[in-house]
Amino acid sequence: MTSQTGQVLPKSLDDVDPAFMTSVLRERGVISPTDEVVSQDERDVGMTAGYFSAIKKVACTYREATDAQSAFVVKTWPAFEMLPRENIAAMFARDIGGYTLPADRFYPRPDVHLAACDAAEDRWCLVMDDADSFAEHKVHECELDLDEMLRMIPKLVSMAVEWEGCHEGPKGRLLDELGVDLWAADHNISVYKAVMPHGAKISDRLTEMGESPLLAGRPWSSYVGGSDLAELFTTRIDAFYEPAHPRNGATCTLSHGDLRGDNIFFCDDAEAYPDGWLCIDFQLLFRGPVPSDLAYMMSTGTVLPEVYGGDGLQTVLRAFYDRFMDATSLYRDYSWDQFVEEFRMMSTVFYVYVVGMGASLLQASAFENEQAARVELGDRGATEADLTPEELRQRMWWTKFMANLGSNFATFGLYDHLGALPPDLDGLGEWTELPAHLR
Repeated sequence: MTSQTGQVLPKSLDDVDPAFMTSVLRERGVISPTDEVVSQDERDVGMTAGYFSAIKKVACTYREATDAQSAFVVKTWPAFEMLPRENIAAMFARDIGGYTLPADRFYPRPDVHLAACDAAEDRWCLVMDDADSFAEHKVHECELDLDEMLRMIPKLVSMAVEWEGCHEGPKGRLLDELGVDLWAADHNISVYKAVMPHGAKISDRLTEMGESPLLAGRPWSSYVGGSDLAELFTTRIDAFYEPAHPRNGATCTLSHGDLRGDNIFFCDDAEAYPDGWLCIDFQLLFRGPVPSDLAYMMSTGTVLPEVYGGDGLQTVLRAFYDRFMDATSLYRDYSWDQFVEEFRMMSTVFYVYVVGMGASLLQASAFENEQAARVELGDRGATEADLTPEELRQRMWWTKFMANLGSNFATFGLYDHLGALPPDLDGLGEWTELPAHLR
């Protein structure tokens, strides 16, 4: 995947200057061949975005008078690598692939002007319209209410139907080429078995700190189960996700992999975005059971508590299931009980991300007194008053998704379910033990 003109792709965000933007926008016909970017204003996107890439917003000023789009988002290789480089490269390749799939078969997304990489030179880049310039960003400060969640379901269902059965056939071959794995594939689970031990014990210690603002006085053991949930999950992840594999009768479709508030926008432009919403960031695309996207949205602090709990949960599940059953041609025998069970399984995906891919953040807080969780995990007496605005925003989101995950795990009896599964220690990474001040 390279740009049409063979232009040199940026190594980092520092290389994304007016000359680079001029070249990209001329190539795509956004500006005329005689126009150019004479200056650009830049700002970052905060700490709840850009975990697996470096991102900045760019507002361009053009030499010529024009009504062309001038607000863009640019992504390059991340400065802080939370996973091994080969895993990040695979993620970036999926992200690029997501922006190049046919629009009528994919999630609604902003226009993209460059989606390219030069893997040999380790250069990766995406340039797209800044959806913040024309749509309402459903950031984690403003969780979706029930009506907003129901507004998203028609397109979520149509995506599930469009890609149903994608574990095989032409759909499967296309996704194979893009490197989109089955969630329950052995090689995908092995990635998390390698990294979850680095974060499991620290995560379990954090979710027991009832005095922390992140827990709001409710340690997970008081309503979820024991105090070792992450460690338990890590040693039983194979058995837990085995029922999510098509070879065991699971349904299969394409999942966004990270469909949460910071990646979702609502838009009233019916001509350009007839579904009423769009999304970004396709680096975590995977193939999984039909309710995978829905389960992820309902477990990431993206919706209000009255949506992910109680009657709201049942309303959302029933709305999705009924609509899917009206539309599917492949899964006509899909039972309500199997749907709910697959939702329960896939509502844990984000937790696996937190414990595994978030291990580097947890370790930085516990051992280096860095990152936003140093308030709880560090040993230098840091308080929220010592944090940057970006770190405080990150903690705001953490507070919401930790309550969301805790509610889900209690509702579906996750702790007891995990305890009944056989452990499999083969392939586990090395455990990171707690520092002395946290024991």
